[in-house]
Amino acid sequence: MGRLRRRIRRLATILPLVSFVFVSCKTTQPNRTPIAKLPTAEIPKTPAQNPLPVLPETPAKPVLPMIQQPLVDPIESLIASSQASFLRGEKSLKAGYLEKAKKDFDESLEILLRSGAVISQHERLERHYEALLDRIHNYELAALKEGDGFNEEKVEKAPLDEIASGEVPLTFDPKSKQLAEQTVQETPHDLPLPINDLVLRYLDYFQRRGRKTLETGMQRAGRYRAMISKILAEEGLPQDLIYLCQAESAFKPLAYSRAKCKGLWQFGAGTGALYGLRQNWWVDERSDPEKSTRAAARHLKDLYRQFGDWLLVMAAYNWGAGGVERAVAYTGYADYWELFKRNNLPAETKNYIPIILAMTIISKDPARYGFDVVPDPAASMEKVKLTSALDLRLVAESLDLTLAEVQELNPHVKRLTTPNNDPDFNLYVPQGMAEKFLQEIAAIPEGMRVNWRKHRVEEGETLSQIAQRYRTTTSAIAQANSLSEDAGLQFGNKLIIPVTPGQGGRGPVGSSGSRIRYTVQRGDTLASIARDFDVTTAQIRKWNRLSTRTKLRPGRVVSILSDLPASSVAAAQPPKRSRSTSAEVVSTPKPVRVVHRVKKGDTLYTIATNYNTSINSIRDWNKLSQNDNLRVGERLTIYVSR
Repeated sequence: MGRLRRRIRRLATILPLVSFVFVSCKTTQPNRTPIAKLPTAEIPKTPAQNPLPVLPETPAKPVLPMIQQPLVDPIESLIASSQASFLRGEKSLKAGYLEKAKKDFDESLEILLRSGAVISQHERLERHYEALLDRIHNYELAALKEGDGFNEEKVEKAPLDEIASGEVPLTFDPKSKQLAEQTVQETPHDLPLPINDLVLRYLDYFQRRGRKTLETGMQRAGRYRAMISKILAEEGLPQDLIYLCQAESAFKPLAYSRAKCKGLWQFGAGTGALYGLRQNWWVDERSDPEKSTRAAARHLKDLYRQFGDWLLVMAAYNWGAGGVERAVAYTGYADYWELFKRNNLPAETKNYIPIILAMTIISKDPARYGFDVVPDPAASMEKVKLTSALDLRLVAESLDLTLAEVQELNPHVKRLTTPNNDPDFNLYVPQGMAEKFLQEIAAIPEGMRVNWRKHRVEEGETLSQIAQRYRTTTSAIAQANSLSEDAGLQFGNKLIIPVTPGQGGRGPVGSSGSRIRYTVQRGDTLASIARDFDVTTAQIRKWNRLSTRTKLRPGRVVSILSDLPASSVAAAQPPKRSRSTSAEVVSTPKPVRVVHRVKKGDTLYTIATNYNTSINSIRDWNKLSQNDNLRVGERLTIYVSR
């Protein structure tokens, strides 16, 4: 019993110490002072048991080589990163993805320019940069030879997108109902034209806020009305379906919607392909007015066989046959207005039919609604079958047309070159010009029709001067035209110019070229400067080491190497207000400003030819757009050399 009591007393003295130790280990506070006071300090210290004092004397430096990263050459790393982007561009180019290739090529240059390194101070970097510029430039020239380089075709906004973004009036003028009823009663129509509040609200919309959209369609309708009417009649369809086309595109072949539909009839890619409209790198037949109209007529005929009601047909044309079919099955009503009331149509389709009906009613009698629009002349053209690739610029030169006029006739051609070996391709030329065109190009070998040009001889021109302008030789021009090299040239004659492949009159400048220091003016762009001096934007970037994102600011001086005669360079530039803001060309007289009054029959091409300048220069000097037409009596400012 006594021994038991003595054990209990010993445990009583030990337990508080043990308890203290365990509580201190669980705490999260950083203060460990109580542990330092523990009896463990009395444990004998031997070198083997306590090596800690040695550690502070051990140098830390020997450990660093184990974690040190290997040294990297920053210049080599920069070049490798730039090269990788360039190689991706090459891969995209070979796969036919030109837009992606352009971005990769631009990025390969931007990597160097954004790095902060001074390229001219590093020989390896400078060699790499110059090599990139040369290779990218060569790719651009090769792409230009086959088409429109890296550029995408221009498209226009589809009018339905514009109408959808506008606010439709919540009410309508009571007079609109009376006018609409009179129109429907007094004018023939072969589609049902119901008049209700929504149709009347769109009638008011098109007489006010949407007036310009409707006027544009009315004007352009003249261009295609005869062709569309003929095809609708051949397919046994109502003539008033032409107003569906007016609502979809305002008769613009390059109209493109947010839904990625395109052309006069706004075909999506899938439906277009289903009805035989080819879409590839060279052509998009959704923009071929005649082919797309034939496809639309057959599509509408198929929809009528399915639904038997023209309003449902138009709803299916907009929404898709499957959507309308499901709505009819769900409600049990094969009636557009019933589906409308029961909210079984998407918002766009709800408005789509009233838009077409309102356009139809106004277009039946425009004067009644205050419209006075003169329709465009009917497009008169004929087809030419081509067996080889052909540059549209050669077409324009052969027919004495502008490039813009040729492109307007052929909106389905996406590039500046027609496809090669495509038996289904049609080129459109003005009516009565097919035979002349075939005669003009007959002398040019098929394989060279994307490289050779035609040149109209100016007064006093020699073969040597023409050869220098196009970077070819007098013997090459003489041989192509069956002339002797010293032959005199007759003013107005046309010569075949065998331009060197890959240069096209815009290749590297030889030693005979003019060196120009041009000061950037307000409104200038890299593209406009390149166009004025007959060089490429890539060349200007190379000569001045400009990145693709560099913005040209007024006052900046850029160097241009041009092989145009000095007088031609001067003629291409308007006179500046002071010497400090001029394009300085050695021994170049200042150009003279003349005013040309447009006469009947004048075109930009004939005017440019007479004044030995370019169409684009005349447009720039007079702020004319591609779509502006010349008016008899109009005055044009032109700058010519003395």
